[in-house]
Amino acid sequence: MAISRRVGLAAAIAGSAVAGTVLPFTAHAASAAVLHVNNAYNANCSDGGTGTQAQPFCTVQAAANVAEPGQTVQIAPNLRLVGQVTIKRSGLPGKPIVFKGGIPYDTPSSLVGTDSWGQGETPAAHAFVFEGVHDVTLTGLSLAAPQEAVLVKDSARIVLDRNDVSGGNPVFNGVRAYPEATPTIRVTGTSADVTVSRTRSYGAPVAGVAVEAGVSGTVVTTNQIVEATGRGVIATDAPGTIVVGNTFARNCQTDLELAGTSTGAVVENNILYKWPASQCTGTYPTATPLVVSAGSTQGTKVDYNSVLRSSPVSYSWGGTSYATPEAFRATGQGAHDNDANPQFNQAMEYEPAGTVGLTDAADPTAPGMLATDLYDRAPADHPLPDTAPAGFRDRGAIELQDPLHVELSGRPAPVRDHPLNASFWGDFSAGWSGTGTLDFGDGSAPLAVRSGFSFPDHDYPAAATYTATLTGTSQSGLVRTATSKVTIAPVPDLRAQFTWGNGDRSRAQVTVAAQTTSPWPVARHVFDFGDGTAPAVVQGPNTPAPLTHEYGVGGTYTITETVTDDHGRSASSSRAVRVAGPQAGVPFTGYFGGPTSHNGLFDNGRWALSYNKSDSTPSSNWSFGDPGDLPVVGNWDNTCQCQSGIYRPSTSTFALKHGDGSVSTVQFGDPGDVPVVGAWDRGRNDQLAVYRPSAGLLAVRHDDGTVTTLRFGDPGDLPVVGDWDGVQHAQFGVLRPGRNAGDPNLFILRHDDGSVSTATYGEKGDLPVVGDWLGTGRTTFGVFRPSTHVFALSNAYAGRADVAYTLYTSTY
Repeated sequence: MAISRRVGLAAAIAGSAVAGTVLPFTAHAASAAVLHVNNAYNANCSDGGTGTQAQPFCTVQAAANVAEPGQTVQIAPNLRLVGQVTIKRSGLPGKPIVFKGGIPYDTPSSLVGTDSWGQGETPAAHAFVFEGVHDVTLTGLSLAAPQEAVLVKDSARIVLDRNDVSGGNPVFNGVRAYPEATPTIRVTGTSADVTVSRTRSYGAPVAGVAVEAGVSGTVVTTNQIVEATGRGVIATDAPGTIVVGNTFARNCQTDLELAGTSTGAVVENNILYKWPASQCTGTYPTATPLVVSAGSTQGTKVDYNSVLRSSPVSYSWGGTSYATPEAFRATGQGAHDNDANPQFNQAMEYEPAGTVGLTDAADPTAPGMLATDLYDRAPADHPLPDTAPAGFRDRGAIELQDPLHVELSGRPAPVRDHPLNASFWGDFSAGWSGTGTLDFGDGSAPLAVRSGFSFPDHDYPAAATYTATLTGTSQSGLVRTATSKVTIAPVPDLRAQFTWGNGDRSRAQVTVAAQTTSPWPVARHVFDFGDGTAPAVVQGPNTPAPLTHEYGVGGTYTITETVTDDHGRSASSSRAVRVAGPQAGVPFTGYFGGPTSHNGLFDNGRWALSYNKSDSTPSSNWSFGDPGDLPVVGNWDNTCQCQSGIYRPSTSTFALKHGDGSVSTVQFGDPGDVPVVGAWDRGRNDQLAVYRPSAGLLAVRHDDGTVTTLRFGDPGDLPVVGDWDGVQHAQFGVLRPGRNAGDPNLFILRHDDGSVSTATYGEKGDLPVVGDWLGTGRTTFGVFRPSTHVFALSNAYAGRADVAYTLYTSTY
């Protein structure tokens, strides 16, 4: 802490003697630079230790008993250290012993002393006592006691800095601990060069600071002494006292008194705000803010003070009263004094408003002036005119600061098309003359901002953690910054998704709608409909309108959507889609007149029958059934030819159309079953049956209503029914599809005697058909290939050539 002095103002101190008093000091070996005090419940403290951070002292006194020159006694924040500390050891010039609490003021300070007691208790009189010591600093603590919170006696170069003090009142809650009230800080005996600085004193009952006879060179600077029921500062027979840069407010008695013979004093740059306070009674209304006795006027300088009184008198100089600063100038003093109203904001700890005559109106060259204010803040040049020489300093303990203010908070805020976006808010107040910039921390150009609470969003270039900085700069060069770290997550994956529908079931048509999830804007959608036609391409960032595609024939197609965003990323999605409408058809076989079996195709309720086995055009067409039904053909009427019918898987219902046009229905089977019809009862008419591919189970419904079952085949096999043995009734079999595309199918036929015959015919993807193609009275097999609409019929059993021909439904 740098304090300027006038030459010759303070008594010179030689060696370790002050006015004949020997100050104790014993040399010790070098030790730790910091001793720790912490009596928190989990601090593992011990007064018998060495004061390490791992095992600190429990009391300040234990540390004071061993502290050496140059050591700091670090007192942990937010403690309650009850009792008196008596300083018995000294430092050296330039190597003081420092007792240090929380700094700055917003750090939770620790209380040393006693601020409360009960009936029958006698608390320690003081918080700190300095007697016969030198070169000791006490800083950053809350000090309270029923007598003097700090008592300095016969000591030199004691610095009391940045403390909160309350003391001198011996009564708490009606319980008296000591007979009389005392000053809060007392400097007495032969003490010299004691400094009280940047300290806050509230409610002093006698005086905030009392400097007594025999003391010299005391400096009281940059303090706030307010709401005292007694005086602010009184110096009695104490030459060379310096009282500069202090704020006195709402004290009941005199703010500053130089009594007896306190010559050579300096009283400058103070605010003395003598205004009625509710706690003041008695003589308060007539108390004079500044009193200098006749014996104290010699060599004393009073100037650059602001004295605002509520009594008729502002000054008493050598026994003569002066009502105003203007009147006081007749003494040759107070040339720059005034009565400017500080307009204190009590909620802001008596911070004054910007006022001509107070702001930038102090003498920066006055002895005892500190480089910073009560809160360790440097001076700031207010826009108001400067009314003091050589720079800008405010009167009183508080330097008004440019209200240039910055706060900044940020968070990731991804939105559609901006996945690396972040939002920012906070506060930028331009203050007296400030400008603001927001640097997003990614190398982009900083953004100029105006006063306000919200700022523009920002798109970052990549996922990472960035530090954004809001900077406010005043014309005078004051710079304030606030930062916020923002962690931008990686951009989510691009996901291609779509829905599909088949509105008109009479047409092989599909409608697709994109449901892409894309962090970045989409540049292109491509739909491949899986039928060999050119893909549909839609450019641009907007989701395309639903697209409709017409197939040549219904069936199952794999539709693929490929999406590309404007950052070059691509994603695809494929779905196998069943397209209703005109199909390749489901093959059926039966005797519809003539000696041989005929083949046909069933397409969603439309029947196409071929008689000649050589032409692609149907010989006969009719309608019966609905989309989704499966064809069944059998002899329902006990005639020589078959009738048509359908099986509805959704309800497991057979609907059989008779020759007279009537329709009978029979419910049989479960969803997923495949209908198989045959002459199971060895009669002229056929019976109904179903095959359950998942279980390889055949269930036959006989004419008498009974049901017999047979397990034959494996899951995935396709059932076939025919008269393999030429015995005029049905036998069962299955077609086992090839494993891979192009692999041959295997027909597995079960005969009446339980034997099984096998034959390969066709390839994977073919559908089985069975019939008597040559009219021999014996059934053989064949296949229908949907992709080419080709029937291939095997006649190998008769030593005849196979038959192959094409057949289309009438709607293809």
